[in-house]
Amino acid sequence: MWKGFRGVPVVVMAAWTLASCNTAAKDAAVPQPETEQVVSADLKKLYMAAAAAPPQSQAQQNVILQMAEKASNGKELLLVMRAAVGAFPAGTGSREHPAETQVRSILTAKMIALGTLDQLIECATQYSVNPESARPFVQRMFQLAGQNSDARVWYGIRVAAFHLKVGDLQRQAQARGDQLAGR
Repeated sequence: MWKGFRGVPVVVMAAWTLASCNTAAKDAAVPQPETEQVVSADLKKLYMAAAAAPPQSQAQQNVILQMAEKASNGKELLLVMRAAVGAFPAGTGSREHPAETQVRSILTAKMIALGTLDQLIECATQYSVNPESARPFVQRMFQLAGQNSDARVWYGIRVAAFHLKVGDLQRQAQARGDQLAGR
């Protein structure tokens, strides 16, 4: 009689594993709501250390790099972006300070993965985004907006796409906003 039940635990474990993988995939696609995001005590200490360091010093830049690496949600990422404003010397021409490039790359990748739609829009309109990631950044906004029927959301995405110089996605967001607004 027990021979018929030997495979049941395996089937149950397989079903549980598949269910947990599916949940993880859904969770990865939807960022944590901003109301649930908290700035950690460690990040607050680093922010204070960055503010106390001499402006544009190597010490300040190292602290900002540590902050970028530790940030784990959109609220923390925006805090790091605020801290980074003016922390790096102005580049000559199109050349950017290497540490600034590294920080921007980390922040952009994390913001795409962890930021809410509002945080992505704020980031794109107020801070610098890694230029190579501009298109995926706006595409993530489209993904998060999904079936949102508020024209203002799509106009916000249009403004962000304009700032990131992604013209075709800017036009698509404009068209979606106009469609929703009944224009």
